[in-house]
Amino acid sequence: MAAGDAKKKDSVARAGGKKGKEKAGSGGGERRKVRFGLRMKFSLAIITLVSIVIVIMTLYFIRTESALLKAEIIKFAEREIEHLTNTAQESISAKDELSLIAAVRNVQKITAIRYVYIFDTNGRIIQNFDPDKNGTEMDDDEITRRAKEYSGTERPMMLDFPDPVEKGGVIYDFSKPVLHTLFKNRIATVRMGFSDRIIRDQIAQVTRNIMIIAVFFLAAAMVGSFALASFTIKPIRKLSEGAAVVSTGDLEYKIDIKSSDELGLLAGDFNMMTEKLKKAKEMEIESRIMEEQLELAKEIQEGLNPMGFYEKGGIQIKGFTRAAKGVGGDYFDYIDIGESRVGALISDVSGKGVPASLVMVMIRTVFTNSIKNNRRVDCATIVRSINDALSADFAVDKFATLFFMIYNRETGELSFSNAGHGPLFCYRARLGKCTVTNLEGMPIGITEDVEYPHAKVRLDPGDIVVLYTDGISEMRNENKEEYGRPRLQSLIMSCSGLNAQEIVDRIVEDVTAFQGNAPPHDDMTTLVLKRVS
Repeated sequence: MAAGDAKKKDSVARAGGKKGKEKAGSGGGERRKVRFGLRMKFSLAIITLVSIVIVIMTLYFIRTESALLKAEIIKFAEREIEHLTNTAQESISAKDELSLIAAVRNVQKITAIRYVYIFDTNGRIIQNFDPDKNGTEMDDDEITRRAKEYSGTERPMMLDFPDPVEKGGVIYDFSKPVLHTLFKNRIATVRMGFSDRIIRDQIAQVTRNIMIIAVFFLAAAMVGSFALASFTIKPIRKLSEGAAVVSTGDLEYKIDIKSSDELGLLAGDFNMMTEKLKKAKEMEIESRIMEEQLELAKEIQEGLNPMGFYEKGGIQIKGFTRAAKGVGGDYFDYIDIGESRVGALISDVSGKGVPASLVMVMIRTVFTNSIKNNRRVDCATIVRSINDALSADFAVDKFATLFFMIYNRETGELSFSNAGHGPLFCYRARLGKCTVTNLEGMPIGITEDVEYPHAKVRLDPGDIVVLYTDGISEMRNENKEEYGRPRLQSLIMSCSGLNAQEIVDRIVEDVTAFQGNAPPHDDMTTLVLKRVS
């Protein structure tokens, strides 16, 4: 048996390996060429990041430099207009025109100052850069009007407007009133215009310097990113090559990456994955063999239950069983006992699967031997024989319920013993309803030397006995609702005119329809005995 399993496992392994290679050869094909590799992506990412940093720094420095230059111009302008205002105050109050002219000429030497106007309260120009305009009236524009109205003496009023000479430029206009030295009344107003040209020149210089630095950093970033990408991509290429080898079915291949970073850990995980895949493949082969053996065991187990339709001497018997998992622990049987009697048995082992199926085989073996070897065959004796034979062999957590009955054609009586299975469920044709007969008994396999009682009922023509396991009455649908005995009772009453085989078919169809898509939670078995004459 072991040699046969080994040969079978080898053949399955060869078939699986050949299938894997065929898939790798046909489905994989040639590896696709990399058009936009990780090295290029990595390099572009670094260059893009450096470019963004340079742009942000440039904007930051330009904004900061602009704010600083503007603040300096404002301070410088405030000092100049303050000085000119004081000179105008003394000159106009003392009627000293020469000192005022000299002060205006000194201011005119400052290239940032675009214009100076000193005008009296009537708007007549006293002094400015152009002597021809002296004595003329100021233009009555918005800035001039606001300068006339401004009366603050602590700080000058500042306004700004677009430079009419230079496109994109700004003129900052400062104005301050001139008060008489003695009477403190307003005698004139000083206006001074500053160009932002110096700010723009400084910003252009800062931008040029930053661009030179940016070009250097970009060149360094390109070289550094390419070198770093090449160093980083090397282990990734090893991973890619390893994945390509493993995809052909070579699970023995190991990736050799010695680094202790994430790529080194990934390589270790990859090698661990291939090892687990190898084990999983072996387990899959073993599982496939086990499934085949379970399928064979299921066929053998189904053969242990009588599948034929019993019809003899006015009695019909038919049974059905379906395991929840491959093989199960439910069992039914019927057998002639002499010429005038027929016995029928149903059993339900606790649990499901292979362990329950082994116990079921033990019950069948003991049952058939007890029927053949006992001269005095009655229900209580057979059930006690099964219990005594199996109690010593059962595990502590294993037991089985069992119901055994014998129908006597000569007397028309049905005798039965119950080992914890459930009541006798019987349809009475004369009454047109179902009856339940309770008879207590301990399940088999718990302890030895148990006395099982037996009882007798009479069966009339048309009467039907229905035995079933928990897989019938406790079957649940998707809504967790149980099938239940009342539903089974209604079904039996509706099909009481059918033969035993048709009744079994109706029970199985109704329970299956009720179950729907819900998974079965227990083995399902039923046994129907009907007296027809």
